[in-house]
Amino acid sequence: MPRLQHLLVSLTSAALLTCHHAALADVTADLGVTSEFVRDGISQTSGKAAWQAGMTATHNSGFYAGAWGSNVDHGSADSLHSEWDVYGGANLPLWRAWSVDASLTRFTFHGDAEEKGDAYNETALRLLWDNNLTLGYRAADGYYGSEYNLHTLETAYTFQTGSFSIELYGANHRLDGTDETTNFGSSTADDYWHFRVGAARTWNHWDYRLTLERTNLGGDFDAGTLIQFSVHRFFRIW
Repeated sequence: MPRLQHLLVSLTSAALLTCHHAALADVTADLGVTSEFVRDGISQTSGKAAWQAGMTATHNSGFYAGAWGSNVDHGSADSLHSEWDVYGGANLPLWRAWSVDASLTRFTFHGDAEEKGDAYNETALRLLWDNNLTLGYRAADGYYGSEYNLHTLETAYTFQTGSFSIELYGANHRLDGTDETTNFGSSTADDYWHFRVGAARTWNHWDYRLTLERTNLGGDFDAGTLIQFSVHRFFRIW
């Protein structure tokens, strides 16, 4: 495991321990539906809607931990029915409006005995300015159970316009190797680009979001241009 992942594992382990042993400042949950479950520009429900739910505990020191889940439908490719992820991390101030966010996420898949073994870890390190500009790097160790790692460089900017927020996002996802089962629609394709434009509004504990997603992948990978609308209800538990 690279040194960066060792560092992030240590940080997120500390986050989990802190949230467990210290008084929690905030615990929230959300429940919602989306017209399509899309991750990194690739559909996880083959154009179908998905129910999603999550819970996050945030400590006043900046450490956090949580869990999130969604139904999954890959069509005839496999019999997966859901994805459940757990995560932990820390959001710490640096200087003036700058902060850093380090996290570790464990992706798990359920409903198919073979695909269940495709669980993997993803570490992330993001630099934020005023919570509007994001510059990030993510590394998925053993992406989808393969022997290859997926590296992601991403940037995003969010504009606040009255009661709405507008997000502009771009990322490059690159595998450090490919084989006949781990590629992006071609035995020679080891990377792809992903762009997103989104508008969101939060009103009375409800979050409404509309996004347009675009990749340079073909239809064989169920990618290209995707429009997604989601509604989530947030609950304050603690």
